[in-house]
Amino acid sequence: MAALGIILIVAGAVVAFAIDRAAEGVDLVALGYILMAGGVLALIVAAVRGALWSTSSNTKFHTERHVSPDGQHYVEDSRST
Repeated sequence: MAALGIILIVAGAVVAFAIDRAAEGVDLVALGYILMAGGVLALIVAAVRGALWSTSSNTKFHTERHVSPDGQHYVEDSRST
């Protein structure tokens, strides 16, 4: 999502500032600003998703292994804390 935001910002800047030709019925400057705004929005969404993902990945797991007295069988118990 972040790459999409950067691409939209760059494309919008090119359309708004670097193209000096006119297209009939299309305001290229306004179109460029719209693309840049979409890119900024995509970057904000990516940042929020990244922040939410980092807080939810702090779950810790505790694993215990119980071995039988003869050493041939074991049971593993995993729990999230």
